[in-house]
Amino acid sequence: SFDHDVLVIGAGGAGLRAAIEAASGGVRVGVVCKSLLGKAHTVMAEGGVAAAMANVDDRDSWRVHFADTMRGGQYVNNWRMAELHAKEAPDRIWELETYGALFDRTKSGKISQRNFGGHEYPRLAHVGDRTGLEMIRTLQDHGIHEGLDVHMECTVVTLLHDGERIAGALAYDRERGRFR
Repeated sequence: SFDHDVLVIGAGGAGLRAAIEAASGGVRVGVVCKSLLGKAHTVMAEGGVAAAMANVDDRDSWRVHFADTMRGGQYVNNWRMAELHAKEAPDRIWELETYGALFDRTKSGKISQRNFGGHEYPRLAHVGDRTGLEMIRTLQDHGIHEGLDVHMECTVVTLLHDGERIAGALAYDRERGRFR
């Protein structure tokens, strides 16, 4: 079906997470991806995910993460988005784990964290050198379980408007060349 309450364009980590959130509200959600599901650029994130969980160094906190993010962005980044990211990142890691993601562990069983450029403390939760692949696999599996309707190999041509409101999208199926 091509009738959705919410249509998410893009099936990378952010798109899948947005679609999962929308589906949790009980609405019909469609996801459009330009390639096959699971081939998003998120799979290239090898180093890990920054989250001030303080599992390796208890001096870490969301405030230090925020400061590192602002400094790394030469202070031209959106401070509110950096703050939200720093505060919410640990919960997103725990959430991925509840969805089934498997992170590397410390000897005491906590999610392992390692150093990465620009971070004052070890902060990257990781799965070897394939963290992005684990994130995408986990999000797509959870999303399919939540009932997302995925439209693969579709290219969006334009958004359809109803006055100031976006009411849909016109896309074409790249395999057949048919409009959707």
